[in-house]
Amino acid sequence: MGTQVTTKASIAAASYLDDIHAALPRVLALFDTNPASRTRGIGDRYRWAWKGLDFTNGTYQGAAHGLAALLAAGLLPDWLPRESVLARIDDIFAGTARLVKKDGSLDEILPNESSYCVTALVAFDLLRTLALLRDVVGEEKRKGYLDVVSPMVRHIAESRESHGIISNHLSVAAAALGRWQMETAQDVSAPLRALLSFILEHRSPEGWFKEYEGADPGYQSLTLDYLADLDRVMPELGLGPKLAATMEFLSWCCHPDGSYGGLYGSRNTRFLYPAGIEELAHEVPAAAAIAGFMRQSHSDRAVVGLAAMDDPNLIPMFNSFCRAAAAAAERPLPQAEPLPFEQDGSDLKRFDDAGLVFERSDGCYTVVNWRKGGVVQRYSGSSSQVDAGVCARDREGHWYTGQLAGEETKIEWPSRDTLCIEGPLTKYHVSLPSPLDFIVLRILCLTAMRFRWSRDAIKRILVHLLITRRRSAKAVFRRIIRFRPAFSIEDKWVVPAEGIERVESAKAIQAIHMASQGYWQRSDDRQ
Repeated sequence: MGTQVTTKASIAAASYLDDIHAALPRVLALFDTNPASRTRGIGDRYRWAWKGLDFTNGTYQGAAHGLAALLAAGLLPDWLPRESVLARIDDIFAGTARLVKKDGSLDEILPNESSYCVTALVAFDLLRTLALLRDVVGEEKRKGYLDVVSPMVRHIAESRESHGIISNHLSVAAAALGRWQMETAQDVSAPLRALLSFILEHRSPEGWFKEYEGADPGYQSLTLDYLADLDRVMPELGLGPKLAATMEFLSWCCHPDGSYGGLYGSRNTRFLYPAGIEELAHEVPAAAAIAGFMRQSHSDRAVVGLAAMDDPNLIPMFNSFCRAAAAAAERPLPQAEPLPFEQDGSDLKRFDDAGLVFERSDGCYTVVNWRKGGVVQRYSGSSSQVDAGVCARDREGHWYTGQLAGEETKIEWPSRDTLCIEGPLTKYHVSLPSPLDFIVLRILCLTAMRFRWSRDAIKRILVHLLITRRRSAKAVFRRIIRFRPAFSIEDKWVVPAEGIERVESAKAIQAIHMASQGYWQRSDDRQ
């Protein structure tokens, strides 16, 4: 570790800095630095270096945020000069200006996609970059930077994502609007409050924010990154108590082996974004408890973090780690209460809106999602077991799962310690695109997706095909889970289907398309 780090960073910050400094060469290498290039300052290597794409993913432009956070906190390594970082950030703003479309949007995975999420994400990241460098860049350059962000802010103020309720996308848009109002004094309170009202309308009284069709612990941590910042910028919005309730919910999603979230989430994610949690640790006791757990888990590779990220998700996690390191270096964590899995005695906690049950007894910790057909994750010390629920195959090799039962699931509690789940099996189907699919999609991108109404309709169709579509097998299962006195799972058919047979050994089937699932963590290779 460099001298700047050892003199200015605490040991706590080092739990993030090792991964940050290891990732920095990769982050820096994303950007075109050729002064003669039309893509100078653009971070999508698949576009400018490999030339394998006919459009640019704008997500990478947000890396300016993490670099600025390290610079402002004095956490840059010795081998990366401060002046070089400032020049790189200047290039990133210039490169972003060339990517912004006429409607103020940026693309992510398709040309003419006009990604609401990525537009909001980059706007937020660049506005936080400005705030962090306020005392470093001059007024003229600051105005130039704001000019780059202005059309993106206009786009997210005038548009709305319509293909699903994805709270982390909506939250970063709200946070970007809050930052814009703070930086410019321009009143964007009307679209900001409309966004926040929609987010809170779909927030559960149990404390979690909706991700597509339910609660997802991984994406809840990312949502906290943005709402914690919005709460800091605009405390008058009254988000504090709601974020505290979210922390209480998420405290149950921390596991004895150091992992977090998983198959019981609505999006199957296991990553843990640290920034919002670290920044709230001095205000919310549950956040302090999660932060202590999180630092150790990231160091041990027990949870999905920066080291496991692929390129499309690298920058949001990099920025979160940089923010977390800065927060951790600022002051030590307060004394925290033990997390639910660390507490003595037996307990059974139900979150009926989410369909989640958490049970602690006899040194074991068990999580069940009955809305996903009785998915079970069970922990004993450093060992873990995942049961993907009732799974079956037909004679042609097609898979069927109870994870997609959703609202059709029925439950009973014959006793406090016994849960009975009944629901339909649905066909597992996550297709890979063929060359013909890509040709059709490219034609749509060059025609119909140039217009907002048709673009939004196409996105809704894609979400239905990849995530929310249900095809019943006409088979109905019954799963009985007994928590005490001895834990057990019993499965039986209520309505069997001809030609379908149960698969006993299916442990970790993931039944939906979700690009952010399946990142490696230590338990994946632990015997």
